[in-house]
Amino acid sequence: MLIKILIYYLALINVGNFLIFAIDKHLAIKKRERIPESTLILLSALGGAFGGLCSMYIFRHKTKHAKFYISLPAFLVLQIIVAILMIF
Repeated sequence: MLIKILIYYLALINVGNFLIFAIDKHLAIKKRERIPESTLILLSALGGAFGGLCSMYIFRHKTKHAKFYISLPAFLVLQIIVAILMIF
């Protein structure tokens, strides 16, 4: 049961974070008010690192900011480790 909840949570937060990064890119192009970087990083830290990374490279957004290209892969590695530990 716990694994099923974990899978649903990770799927939801990753899809959500992917969309949030895409929306922020759209807002940047339109020169409108943006989503705070702290929100993008927080969602990535809370389990959405894979979705954030995919969106970063698909939409070429935040790929030159060290806080993103360093922290998101680090979050992803930590999230994979935690997920493996929870499963086993």
